[in-house]
Amino acid sequence: MADLFPASCFRAGSPGSCPCTVALGPGGLEISPQDCPPVRWRYERLDCRPTGDEGVWLLVSCTAPDHPDVAAVVIRDPNLLTALADRVEEPCRAAIKTLAGVRRTLTRSHWLNLVLFAACAVGAGVAGWWLLARVAPQAAADMLPVETERHLGAALAAAYLADTIPVAAGPAVDAVQLIVDRLATVADTRGTTFTVHVVENNQINALALPGGQIVVFTGLLREASGPEEVAAVLAHEIQHVIRRHGVKRLVQQFGSAALIGMATGRGKLGRLAGHAGEVVQLSYDREQEAEADRDGLSLLHRAALPPEAMVLFFERLIRANPVAVPEFLSTHPDTAHRIEQLRQLAAELPKQSITPLPIDWQTVQSSLAGEQ
Repeated sequence: MADLFPASCFRAGSPGSCPCTVALGPGGLEISPQDCPPVRWRYERLDCRPTGDEGVWLLVSCTAPDHPDVAAVVIRDPNLLTALADRVEEPCRAAIKTLAGVRRTLTRSHWLNLVLFAACAVGAGVAGWWLLARVAPQAAADMLPVETERHLGAALAAAYLADTIPVAAGPAVDAVQLIVDRLATVADTRGTTFTVHVVENNQINALALPGGQIVVFTGLLREASGPEEVAAVLAHEIQHVIRRHGVKRLVQQFGSAALIGMATGRGKLGRLAGHAGEVVQLSYDREQEAEADRDGLSLLHRAALPPEAMVLFFERLIRANPVAVPEFLSTHPDTAHRIEQLRQLAAELPKQSITPLPIDWQTVQSSLAGEQ
């Protein structure tokens, strides 16, 4: 029996991925998705190209599939890639060899980054960070001075909010502030303070910018059945801030040089702020989303709020919108798997007494009735 390797499948007409297994059959690639019949792609019909943030994964499709249920497969396992290279034809074989070269280069680069990181650690202040940002941008994102991140977030928020309709002070803004304060009190904020903005937007969503800038859309407040459901979403967003996922997205998109300019006072801030709309559209990767989900549940638990509120809210959104997935869920691949993981994590947390949020939710939603 051929060895089975884990992979990710993309179905025709669906933007999300689902887990699958792949085997090297005698005449073709044998793909077995979780929820649909297996398919077999002949080796000579395969189209291959590197994918992923650093081009270290392989995206495989079939030029003439017998069954169009599966549109593409992403392969990450290096052993599978090595074995596949011996079976496919050009130019697919060349793509796999190119990917292998990228992997070797990154492996050497990662070791070099670790050495340089240790060297920079003995330095101090912005000068050490400046050097680190050139050789290990992701590590540099973690070491960006808190004050610099705060200025960055404020500039991005100002640019983004300039094109929105803010909700004036009142029950909605007060409710969101109270929720954020409750969560921040028990969070390891690492010196970050949070600033709340509520804007008129029918999307069921909220977003977090670097430096603690939290933007909540009125669509989320209208859809939520109570403040605990909003707290579930905000706990997730707060974890993105605490773990500096937004800063890391900026490094990936604009390069460490943009952040170097801010840290050294040489003025790249205005240029980045001009891309505020683009910045908020950048998606977190799967690992960052899972991290924010897991730590968000833990944060709800520490705040004496029901962790299962996150699961129940997401399930209700899916039932109400089976075709058009709400924005907060659509940015995360494999939503069904995400909800199942959240349910398991919530069940593992110790039982405790819940302290309800002192918010009159009907008053909050009534205050937004005239905003639509």
